[in-house]
Amino acid sequence: LARRLVVSLASCWARLARQAPSPMGNTTPRLLCLHSFRTSGPIMKDQMFEFSNFGEKLEYAGYDLEFPNAPYQCNEEDEKKVYAVVKQAFTRHKKYYEWYNASDDKTEYHRLDETVAYLEQMLEQKGPFDGLVGFSQGGCLAHLMAYLQATGQAFTRHPPFKFIIIMSSRRSRATIHQPLWQAPPPTKLPKAIVFYGGQDKACPVEETKKLIETLPGAEEVYLPDSDHRVPNLPDADAERLLDFLQQFRRSCCRCF
Repeated sequence: LARRLVVSLASCWARLARQAPSPMGNTTPRLLCLHSFRTSGPIMKDQMFEFSNFGEKLEYAGYDLEFPNAPYQCNEEDEKKVYAVVKQAFTRHKKYYEWYNASDDKTEYHRLDETVAYLEQMLEQKGPFDGLVGFSQGGCLAHLMAYLQATGQAFTRHPPFKFIIIMSSRRSRATIHQPLWQAPPPTKLPKAIVFYGGQDKACPVEETKKLIETLPGAEEVYLPDSDHRVPNLPDADAERLLDFLQQFRRSCCRCF
């Protein structure tokens, strides 16, 4: 009970800090949170705070969270294909976005170049960010962003990401990215923690395992009863997340 009270108070303090900017500028370490396919930044925020304790844990660890929308807004035809469970769970959100759209054979990611350019601009205008958080398609994108930065192909004007947090995601299946996974991992990759569920049908365990293979030293959190969702973490797994984040509090010059 005491622990939950501390977490709740810390979350309130974090929200108040965001509402009252300091004249000295923002000194709170920050995370860029990337939503899933055909959802939105506000939907991911609800997933993390209303349907899960994940956002609360990140705020408790001292991080400020940014939830952008992907650059492509779904048109009327796309909206018809949005999963019914998404529309039912998030009735107050009427707009849906996607970072890219895969070809039928999954070997080509349409509009990904535009998304990379969009994120380059976002990092320049709203950064820096200490790390990335991604769920589903957003996790695939966070993983790819880390690789593109570590190999000098994109995001080079932004400071190296310290870590990535990935939930229910796979590595890119686009043909153009396969050389990244076939080559030895770059030495400048950020540290990673990956959450995945044993009941996930949208991104099966073996797909997430392939992603983990490309992240040397990544911490794995396997949730046997979890499906394709932002997980509501049991106490032991929440502690693992907090322990993972604690190592970056000391290395970040903006941390309190």
